[in-house]
Amino acid sequence: MDDTLEVMRKSYQRFLAVGLGLMLIAFLLMIWQPLGRQNSLILAVIVFLVAFLPLEFARRIARKMALVALKSE
Repeated sequence: MDDTLEVMRKSYQRFLAVGLGLMLIAFLLMIWQPLGRQNSLILAVIVFLVAFLPLEFARRIARKMALVALKSE
């Protein structure tokens, strides 16, 4: 059971890090606008929307982790 939780924890951390990293990149694109105002904002919105995918996976993994932890008690 502990092995399962450890694997799930590592997956959760990876997905969360990727999602938050993408959100950081999107905000930096909005602030610095390296590609020009309009192009940077369009790319930032796309990256921001894509960032929700790994964050959703992290949320689902966290929920499964909670269920596995409660079943083991």
